[in-house]
Amino acid sequence: MQKTLTKLSINYGLNYITDKLLKLNSPLGLKIGFLGEFSSGKSTLINALINQKILPSMDKPTSKSVIEIVAKDNIDKVEFYKLNKDKKEPISAIEFSKIALEQGDSTALINVTSNDFFQDGYMMIDTPGISSLDASDTDITYGYLPFLDCAVICNHIQKGSLTQSIINFLLKDEIRPIVNNILFVITNAHGKSPKAQEKIKEEIVSQLTALNKIDNLGIKDIESKVIVVSALEAMNSEKGFSLDELKESFSQNFMSKKVLLQEQRKSREIEKISNELLEALNFKKENSKLDLSSLKEKEEEFDKKISILEQKKSKIVQSLDNIDTKIQERIYKIFTKYIPQIKTLKDKEQTKLLINEIQEVIAKEIEKIISLHFEELSISNENLTQFTELETTIQNLLKQIDMGKDIGMVVLIELLTLGTAGVAGVFAFFLRSTSKMIMNQKEESNLKDTATFISQVNPIETIGDMIGSKLIENQILEKLEELSKNIATEIKDEIEIKIEEEVFNDLEEKLLQSQHTLSKLYKEKSEKVEEFKELNRQLDNDILKLQSMKKV
Repeated sequence: MQKTLTKLSINYGLNYITDKLLKLNSPLGLKIGFLGEFSSGKSTLINALINQKILPSMDKPTSKSVIEIVAKDNIDKVEFYKLNKDKKEPISAIEFSKIALEQGDSTALINVTSNDFFQDGYMMIDTPGISSLDASDTDITYGYLPFLDCAVICNHIQKGSLTQSIINFLLKDEIRPIVNNILFVITNAHGKSPKAQEKIKEEIVSQLTALNKIDNLGIKDIESKVIVVSALEAMNSEKGFSLDELKESFSQNFMSKKVLLQEQRKSREIEKISNELLEALNFKKENSKLDLSSLKEKEEEFDKKISILEQKKSKIVQSLDNIDTKIQERIYKIFTKYIPQIKTLKDKEQTKLLINEIQEVIAKEIEKIISLHFEELSISNENLTQFTELETTIQNLLKQIDMGKDIGMVVLIELLTLGTAGVAGVFAFFLRSTSKMIMNQKEESNLKDTATFISQVNPIETIGDMIGSKLIENQILEKLEELSKNIATEIKDEIEIKIEEEVFNDLEEKLLQSQHTLSKLYKEKSEKVEEFKELNRQLDNDILKLQSMKKV
């Protein structure tokens, strides 16, 4: 089928589809998604598997950024990259931490040294889109599933049996293609006795066996796919804890099936590309029936749409001129209100509770300002009213822009550390919250290996350590106005990036592709009328051929 699709895409000048098909000739990377409800221990588990504390693990949901961890032969240290479409840009550990904790569709890639249970050609995926199985994230969850070949579902041992949300997730049609390539990991096992651990494992095996029988899921060798672990303890080499059983299961269920999994992945990719090709051919067929005048008119219509799209983007960006002032005022007001409580904190537990409260308040207020701004923003005008579908698309995409739940934590740590760490960027709070600790230790050598130091620090614990020495100082009042302004400006800049990447980039690309097809049709029809008639007949035949192939 791949050869037929390639031939058709070349014949009709659909180069972007041809490129996708040619990429399938190279060995396909296989993706293992880590799923689980909030606080299920998936980030800690990934850190333990790669034996490095790289991914942030916090008491609040982390970002909606996608983190890809790739096993590589012939490397001896961790490599960090930022991904932007097909481009891979090397970045530092600090820059990686910014991406790992920011919101939106950013993607970071980490190359780690391969081993027996995590081999070259495999990738582990960490993203809240597939880790949060509740309703609020189902769109992201199911949207990402087509890219996975295997999965690890993490279930906190305190939950006991599998939760209803995980059961519902397993019953979804979207999970069926990979349901037999799933491991079920019971995390944080140290919280229960060995006897209790075994009982919980038996209960989960029983649940999966019943689901298999009733709903015909197709999960084989269930008992070998349910593993009990204490990842952090194993990583710290504590007596009685290891990841040996999980590593063995990785090797048995994922690594040993590499060829089969690649064939399954290629088949799914071909199916997806065939749908895209069929859509492109139908668009060409529909418009090939138009006369030259109508074709030219439609091409000009797309020209106008593209021009208007640029105008709308400019208008929306300009509308943000005052949003940073509103955010600045809100941050200043909220934090000033909490300063008396911060000064009276006595221990880490009190600190943690208050931090959670302030974080939620800040996040809620900033999200409210941004949401209200987009609700009040009118993008309609006399030029756009004739393109109602374009207007609706832009408005729907604007509604989806989400600065995320954790922006409160980002702002909070920025304020608590007084913004003096020396690295610009709202989202660089790992360095901001650790740099003072580094300097207090007076170990300049640590500055040369910041990545190693960062991997050992939990931001919340760091704040707790700093409360006595820094937060009670009057400097915080002097710095607050300046910090609030800087943070608000950077949040505005981040919104502008999101508008570009999440609203306009894909929309503009689709319009340009349609315009290109129309332009080519006009040229073919005007220069070679007889040949065009034959081409049109061939187009009908090829569409029928493609449709029949998909039914087989």
